[in-house]
Amino acid sequence: MNVLKIACVQTDIIARDPSKNFYHLDELFKKIQDDRDIIILPETFTTGFPAEPEMFAENEDGPTMTWLRQKAKERNCVICGSFITSFGSQQTTDNGQQSSSTSQSLSDSVSQCLKYHNTLVWMNPDGSYHTYNKRHTFMGGEKEQLCCGQEQITIEYKGWRIRPFICYDLRFPAWLRNSYKDGKFEYDLGIVIANWPLQKSYIWNTLLSARAIENQACFIGVNRVGTDHNNINYIGETKVVNGKGRTVAELADEEDILETEIDMESLTSFRNYFTVHRDWDRFVIEK
Repeated sequence: MNVLKIACVQTDIIARDPSKNFYHLDELFKKIQDDRDIIILPETFTTGFPAEPEMFAENEDGPTMTWLRQKAKERNCVICGSFITSFGSQQTTDNGQQSSSTSQSLSDSVSQCLKYHNTLVWMNPDGSYHTYNKRHTFMGGEKEQLCCGQEQITIEYKGWRIRPFICYDLRFPAWLRNSYKDGKFEYDLGIVIANWPLQKSYIWNTLLSARAIENQACFIGVNRVGTDHNNINYIGETKVVNGKGRTVAELADEEDILETEIDMESLTSFRNYFTVHRDWDRFVIEK
């Protein structure tokens, strides 16, 4: 039975102060069990949302990558979360080499646009990593400052196929659409990290369940709490949803850590019983 042991860190983010957030997370990490496979942090966990990229965007040798490498090695597990980057158009492979995640023509168009991304980094214990750039940048700050990602990624880890998403992506079902081909699902677990505000609580909860149902995949939504520098309140409500769309573990609206397990056997059993995936429509997303 392929079981993933997960810790979801629902933290209050200190606005525009990465060093204080690192220290705060160091303290929170002391509460996490030593046997976790993945520790998941919220969106823009070093600065809050949105962050001024000219001030806070980091490269591959910046403090956030250094901190992620250190923590992943110390904990001997994957740690993932997003922050503002100036290198997000590159993805590092397992052997440490870089490969462009976009075509040359796309790179040319990006160079005429914006050079910063909201990038989720999936940091492995050995220091190798994957990156996912937020596809749907949000209006009112982020869209004006950051470039939209163009590529989905699927990470194979301990018998699971995992696909990461960031916040506003959750509203776009075509981007999150799973597929089934030659007896295989494109992904088994969707991870959505967010800065999702209090007034949209119903939408957060509804869409996490809907995406799990329509994709026959487990979903984990990790959100922040607290009030940001724009006086926006965040709901927390970090949760784990099974392939039937049912919440199996969740937090309320206070800073806390959700530690839980998900198992592939239960998901596979449900998929084999209810084979709706065989009737899914096929389509191509224009990027």
